[in-house]
Amino acid sequence: MSKIIPILASVSFILTTLICCQQPKEKVSSRYPNGGSELAWLMRDATDQMEAQRNAILKGQSFQSIFLNADHILTAIPTEEGKTASKDYQQKADQFLKHIAQQKDIPLEGQMNYFNSTVSLCVNCHETQCPGPNVRIKKLYIDKI
Repeated sequence: MSKIIPILASVSFILTTLICCQQPKEKVSSRYPNGGSELAWLMRDATDQMEAQRNAILKGQSFQSIFLNADHILTAIPTEEGKTASKDYQQKADQFLKHIAQQKDIPLEGQMNYFNSTVSLCVNCHETQCPGPNVRIKKLYIDKI
């Protein structure tokens, strides 16, 4: 009996350690079967939100109820370590955050121009940081009607 308690305590400690130290599972979806980093998911979610904003504008509706959420763009873990540490990335991300903070103040008649400016900020950053998504991002532009 005296040997069972230390063995149970050891097994319990090992199991607790294993459970607590597991790496978080990467987010996966049928649309993005390869998963991705925290930053990649933030960008994908932002793109989805911008597509919803674009659709609202094309219908003549306000996009203000579809808030673009990229609050942790400066702290999200990138796919490539150190990618977000550059001064260029930090400046562009900060500029983007300041820009999207103005969304709630844009009147309906100015939303298309504001939206296209938002897309341009994305394109400009992706040209220097991660050019692959620019093909999809450029499709968000709304042609002047």
